[in-house]
Amino acid sequence: MTHAPSVSSFPRELVRAIPKAELHVHLEGTVDAPTLLALCERHGEKPPADDVEGVVDWYKFDGFPMFLDRYFTVLRLLRDPEDFALVAEQYMRTAHEQGVVHVEFHSSATGHILEGGKPWAPIHDGIIAGCSSTADDTDMTWGLIPDISPHLPAADCARAMDEVLAHDLEHIVAIGMGGPADTWTTDDFSPIYDRARSFGIPGVSHAGEHGGADEVRFAVEHFQAIRIQHGIGAMQDPEVVQLLVDREIPCDVCPGSNIALHAVDGAESHPLPRMLDAGITVTLGSDDPPMFQTSVLDEYERAWDWCNLDMTGMHALAQNSLDARLVKR
Repeated sequence: MTHAPSVSSFPRELVRAIPKAELHVHLEGTVDAPTLLALCERHGEKPPADDVEGVVDWYKFDGFPMFLDRYFTVLRLLRDPEDFALVAEQYMRTAHEQGVVHVEFHSSATGHILEGGKPWAPIHDGIIAGCSSTADDTDMTWGLIPDISPHLPAADCARAMDEVLAHDLEHIVAIGMGGPADTWTTDDFSPIYDRARSFGIPGVSHAGEHGGADEVRFAVEHFQAIRIQHGIGAMQDPEVVQLLVDREIPCDVCPGSNIALHAVDGAESHPLPRMLDAGITVTLGSDDPPMFQTSVLDEYERAWDWCNLDMTGMHALAQNSLDARLVKR
């Protein structure tokens, strides 16, 4: 991608008008402050704060452990199909307002099933109901990516994913791997990906977020991942960079998340400009937008500022996202 000097300010409305896909966003991580309060009231739970401003402040955390505390609090509040439908519908409308025409939601499937004790079918059906309702009004398309949680035993995750694969697969566009990669080499998650592929479902994977290029290589070689979530650690190894380029494997990068979770020291050290210069196909996502105080357009603004892009660069990033989506209709 050719870099050019940017104009004085980010042309938000022009970028909003560009059709784009968001491929790296976690359904559970889209719960904003008003929705969290509504879920607490619905289920008779004490909220972490008494009002919207308080919950927004509660979402301001420092580091990955605090983030996980907030994330799992939200997971526990998502119980009924109506909860999942509400969250899916609200975020699709939020994304639509930013020029997003296609969303692929990651969902913590094994977490809900194994840790939450919830069956998959009602969760899936609630998400699909929310997405379908929004699509009727917006003409948006969507896909669902059930994620494996690698902090759980692979054998347990395999049983949970069998439950996922036994249900309606029409809108399942991939399975994913979320969370830290500490257990990848000591516990075997590859058979889960193999089984999904037997149903014609490809795999994607988080890798190279806090870890290095070895994670990215592992995800490609062992999980046969066709897209990488984050992938910024790939820049530590030119061979892994070339692997991504040669195999045309996109990285769904979330700069705001990387800053919030201290995956990089700051904007000046983020490898996004080098990823683009190296020829890696990059898409931009918001990851968990209210938790990271970000949005899709905020991520495009970061790319504009950090990479000195012009509108040609904005169109190229948006086209990357459309080309990399797993539902094309």
